[in-house]
Amino acid sequence: MMTEEILAGLLSGAEKPSRYIGAEVNAIRKEKAAVRFLLAFPDTYEVGMSHLGLQILYAVLNALPDVSAERCFAPWPDRERQLREQKLPLTSLESARPLADFDLIGFSLQYELSYTNILNMLDMGRIPLTSQDRSEDHPLIIAGGPCAFNPAPLSAFIDAFVIGEGEEVVAEITAAVANGKRQKDSRNAMLARLAAIDGIYVPSVHGPGTVIKKRKPVDLNQWLHPVAPVVPLMQTVHDRIVLEIARGCTRGCRFCQAGMLWRPYRERNANLIARMADETLAATGHDEISLLALSSGDYSLIEPLIGRLMQKHHSERVALALPSLRVESLSRTLIEEIRRTRKTSFTLAPEAGTDKMRRIINKGNTAQDLLTSVDEVFAAGWKSIKLYFMIGLPGEDESDLEGIIDLAYQALSAARHRGQVTVSLSTFVPKPHTPFQWEKQLSLEETYARQNFIRQRMNNRRLAVKWHDARMSLLEGLFSRGDEKIGDLLFCAWRKGCRFDGWSEILRFDLWQEAILEAGLNVDHYLRERHPEDPQPWENIDCGVSR
Repeated sequence: MMTEEILAGLLSGAEKPSRYIGAEVNAIRKEKAAVRFLLAFPDTYEVGMSHLGLQILYAVLNALPDVSAERCFAPWPDRERQLREQKLPLTSLESARPLADFDLIGFSLQYELSYTNILNMLDMGRIPLTSQDRSEDHPLIIAGGPCAFNPAPLSAFIDAFVIGEGEEVVAEITAAVANGKRQKDSRNAMLARLAAIDGIYVPSVHGPGTVIKKRKPVDLNQWLHPVAPVVPLMQTVHDRIVLEIARGCTRGCRFCQAGMLWRPYRERNANLIARMADETLAATGHDEISLLALSSGDYSLIEPLIGRLMQKHHSERVALALPSLRVESLSRTLIEEIRRTRKTSFTLAPEAGTDKMRRIINKGNTAQDLLTSVDEVFAAGWKSIKLYFMIGLPGEDESDLEGIIDLAYQALSAARHRGQVTVSLSTFVPKPHTPFQWEKQLSLEETYARQNFIRQRMNNRRLAVKWHDARMSLLEGLFSRGDEKIGDLLFCAWRKGCRFDGWSEILRFDLWQEAILEAGLNVDHYLRERHPEDPQPWENIDCGVSR
């Protein structure tokens, strides 16, 4: 039997077969190509297919005449079991081609807790995990995304890192590989070609002393992709059209890595956005548009843009979502326009419980701003509001935790029995290339204590409290500011069976604890406050923001 037929036969035994079928509307399959590029997303199909960056690169690469781009996602444990029992390799969705048969495999580094899935996908693709063990016949393994701005933890496993935005550089990468194949280059010669491209860090070529500058930011108005995105076969995390209206951020929140990495702030032309909306709705059949930016309310023409989109598509019952609205940018006009569509939950992110803390993090809004917005949102007909807060921020004390509780109750009071308030607590993780990169991260015990402090004081049936798993935040902190030794921990944890560490039902923290002991790592050393003059593992990466 052909591998494709065997894989099809296994679908009935999979928990969610639609993750592995492929053949979606707008999927592209090219029989012939000079360069075969696999876009590998180290999480489930439904998470990866919700990620705009993957859809953009898929469209950009497949628009190149001599390049074929296919997709692969991390197999859920039931699927992994099937493939390993049948001794089958991990394959692409489009053509069921084994991973080892591609020229390039590009991993998307969006979240540190997907790193074990990267190793697992390589292993299931029958590709040696470390760069030094790969032969001339193996694909080049590259990676990009926000986590690539600290490449140290993955430097043993990834051949080349793309530092910055990918739309332009992927064409240069595939051209370099195509030329290398024509010249019959060795693997090392091929890596040298990649190392010569602006914004690419090749650990085996550059060494730790070479500073790699972030790739020059793209002009969004030159890139209309994707106007025909692949339509998933199952419900995904974000089951809608996503239109990127701006990239970068006008603010400077001191904890926010994205706001530092994706500078400068750029807006897409409103006429282009409207055209993209028309084409994408026609190509997909979706009935919701999400206007994506780090702060969509800061887009200079947001109100006329929303009015225009609603006027054009409201009769088609197309809903509009603005996933990242700042409290202070939420005008009555915005609320009135958004209320014309389906009303689910409204999300606001005050981040901290007191004006003092919001000044420390440079958030720039007050408690009164929040309460005014809450009142207006409930008055407009919403039934629930989510408030996002962070605990463990620099300078936080008990009064600031009490501030979160007070603000939540004041929001509930502003709701005036019109709906529910949900408070979501995440733990601050210091990120590279941010003003808070030197700060201390809470230990596991400290995190639990602060979570309990808040939880025990919120006892109202209309006030729900949720919190991010403290163990996940700890692991995220280790990898976020980790060095090459964290790569040893990663390998050890993967070998013990760690997978999908960002999924609470799968996380095996006991195995991570064993791996930490075996690797001889001091967790407190990695979570500690750092001196501004101390060299950091990411010193060789220049994101464009000065130290």
